[in-house]
Amino acid sequence: MNQFNLIHIFSFTLLPAGLFLLLFLLLKDRSRGNKTIKTKMDILFAICCFNAVLYVIYKFYQAHFYDGYDFVFVYNLPLHFCNLNLLLLPLAIKTRNKTLMAYQVYFGTLLAFFALFTIDPAFRGEPFFEFTCLVYFYYHSMLAVMPFLFLTFKMFVPTFKEAWKPVLLLIFITFIIHIVNIILRTMGIASEANYFFTFGLRGDPFTEIFWRILPFNFFFLLPALVIVFVPYICGVVLLFKWKIGKK
Repeated sequence: MNQFNLIHIFSFTLLPAGLFLLLFLLLKDRSRGNKTIKTKMDILFAICCFNAVLYVIYKFYQAHFYDGYDFVFVYNLPLHFCNLNLLLLPLAIKTRNKTLMAYQVYFGTLLAFFALFTIDPAFRGEPFFEFTCLVYFYYHSMLAVMPFLFLTFKMFVPTFKEAWKPVLLLIFITFIIHIVNIILRTMGIASEANYFFTFGLRGDPFTEIFWRILPFNFFFLLPALVIVFVPYICGVVLLFKWKIGKK
């Protein structure tokens, strides 16, 4: 698949939109009350568990059957943002923890769309219906649309009052992952470990912009909070308040 050809444009527009519509129709209210919300959450949790199992199968297939690149286990741990989100998303749904749900709404959706938009280099030139390529776009699409369902069905209500909590959670998780990268590199286990891209991502125009602003490992990601995520968080909260106010 080549970047920005018709199939790629379909993969980051119509595929997420189609999955959202399918889930919306599946979860649309047929009755009222708390039981309905619980049923919706249970369905979303079951789908997330399926996605997590599918991800394990996807990695097993890459390791044993996929010839697109040399599979090295230590570079394929579930420590990139979207991979880790496959575990955090069902946890957020099961616990209904406001901070975890906000984390998904404010960061999970945007970064999943970013992964769909840019394409992992391993899949460039691969046919869309090749198993690993198809699964990659499917689970990133699901990570992108699931938080929108939280908002659509009012499972989560975004507010400015608690917006700082998911921001601190993101910084904390990113810092821990950066420490893991340092350990893997200094111990010679994985000399190029770069989960969460805390050591930068050469060739990517977005991360290179932030690197020019603050050219230090890990810290170069902080301007993204101000430039990208703060406006996005404000937009989500204000849009939700406006929508509620119209009713």
